Formats: sequence, C-alpha cells, structure tokens
Amino acid sequence: MAGILPLVFLIFSLGTSVVYSGSHTLKLYITKLTAPYPGLPDYLHMAYVDDLRYARYNKEINRCEYWIPALGAKWEPMTMQKNYMHNFEISHHQKTKLLTDLYNKTSGKDAIHVYQTKSACEMHEDGTITAYQEVAFDGKELIAYDYQTGTFIPTTPEAQIVAQIWNKNYAKIEKIFLEKFCTNRLSKYLNALASDLEKLVPPKVKVSSSESESGTKLHCRVYGFYPRDVEVKWIKNGRDEIHSEEAAQILPNPDGTYQIRVSVGVTPEGGATYSCHIDHSSLEKTLVVPFEYNNRSILYIIIPICAALLLLMIGLGLFLFKKGKKDPNGSYQSGSTETDIEN
Repeated sequence: MAGILPLVFLIFSLGTSVVYSGSHTLKLYITKLTAPYPGLPDYLHMAYVDDLRYARYNKEINRCEYWIPALGAKWEPMTMQKNYMHNFEISHHQKTKLLTDLYNKTSGKDAIHVYQTKSACEMHEDGTITAYQEVAFDGKELIAYDYQTGTFIPTTPEAQIVAQIWNKNYAKIEKIFLEKFCTNRLSKYLNALASDLEKLVPPKVKVSSSESESGTKLHCRVYGFYPRDVEVKWIKNGRDEIHSEEAAQILPNPDGTYQIRVSVGVTPEGGATYSCHIDHSSLEKTLVVPFEYNNRSILYIIIPICAALLLLMIGLGLFLFKKGKKDPNGSYQSGSTETDIEN
C-alpha cells in the first residue's frame, strides 16, 4: 500500500516529448486505481499544453476544471465535456479490467493496482503532426502506440497478448483521437495560451544535509519554476561535478510550476566546498547556491570522530594496564601487595 504514491506519479517520468522551436505539444495524463485509496482519486485526468497544465477532469462533479482564465466553458460546451470524459473513463476502465484479469491480479482494498497512460500529439512548425501513447501498469511500462503504423507495440514480452487485443479493439479509435481530438484542441488553445506559455518563473532553492549509516547526503531542492526544463547539479570546490546515484524527477506543483530535488553522497573533507548549480530559462546566468555546514551538521561530523578517539583511548588504556600487571614469568600480579608473616 505504501508504494501507491510513487506509482501514481510515475507517469510523469515515462518519457518527455522534445518540444522543438516552433512546435507545440498537447499531453494528457490519466491514472486509474482499481480500488479507492485514502486521499487519492480513483480516476485522474490531467491536461497540458507544452509544460503548462491547463485543466483536469473532476470525476466528483463530472466536468473539466480549467486553471487558465483564458480557457473555460466557452471552448467546450458542458454536454460535450461530459460526453468526452465519460467515453474516456469507460475505455480506460475496460483496459484496466483486461490487464487485471489477464495477469490474474486480485483487486480490492488490500490489492490496489495502478493503470496509467500518457497520450500526446505534437504540431511542428511545418504543419506536420506526430503523436504517441505510453501505457504503464503497476509502475512498469507495458505497451506503446505507434502513430506511424497505427498499432500498439508491446514493450515487454508479457504484453504480446495485450497488444493483439488492443490492436483489434482500440487501434483505430486511438488514431482518430490523436488526429482529431488532440490536434484540434491544440490548434484552438495555442492562441489563447500564448502569454501563459511564454511566461518565465525563476526557481527558488533550498539546500540541506542529512546523515545516515551510509554517510552524509547533500540535498538541493529547486521549486516553483516554469517552464519545466531545468538543470540541477552539485559542484565540489567550484569545479568538480558530483554525480547523483539517485534518478531525480521533475514533478508538478499544484500552482502549475515544477519542482525537483537532487541529492548526492559526500565524504566531508577539510577545506572542501559544495554548491548547487541551477540553469533555467528564467535566469540570466547560472544560479549558484553554496552549502554551509551549520552547527548541527558539524556535530554530526565531530561526534563520530570523538567517539572513535574515545574508544581508541579506552582500548589503549586497557592494553597498558594489562601489560603493566604481567610479571617476568608471564603471570598476572594482583593489584595489592602481600606481606610475608613469619611464624
């Protein structure tokens, strides 16, 4: 159950379309749970133009909620919104049930499974269109839709049967959706969203550290920036990049901006400096935020060193004590002196 949250957000890392100069992309993210989970909707539908989140489908009220003032009901009559979303939900419910049955997955409050899709159409400067769809189940990428061939392609061996069924039942519908629904809306929205798409929001940065049995970790949290693309890295002594062993993901914020956290493991050295470097289109030059050890961080370093020295001194004292108590014959003497009593 604890693994549900990472799975729900996995769809944001299934792949990022490259938006070239003069081209734009409309992306739809759908997440469906096989059973209710506290604090999470069992069906979530999010819509983006490029990196700008402009709407989501609210199942509770059965309509789209627009975050951008320039959009709203005037772009889509309420009846059409409900019809579109109803058809979407039915289709994804059928696909989720098929995957659950095919892989013999149990469902219910003790066995929740996560179905996710990312659909996108991209309109290039020369007027050509490309599109794709990716599908994941329980955090594992399963199948992808190839726009050129108009077919679903399995990305894992066990998805062969799924691809055959979906090609028979959904391939034509998917092509119509990507060519008509997706591209028509993208064309409509570009003019209305022009000023929002061109906005630049600089990032905020917070650096910190944590200690564990494996050592010291430095964290650089960059948040509140737009657009999505950003480069964050740790630099030692102003020149040496420290590579992170953790894959950092760019995640969305509720206000339409983005966040990322980059963490690296380090071995503190005397005189060494560490700084987080951020490159973003909103910045005129690289933003450099130095990490400074506070008193608590210093204590984390000093305490283990002092403890090791103390143990060393205790061990050395015991050794000298035992050595001093041995007589020339190799036997230990007692700590008190004996007095011979003559009869």
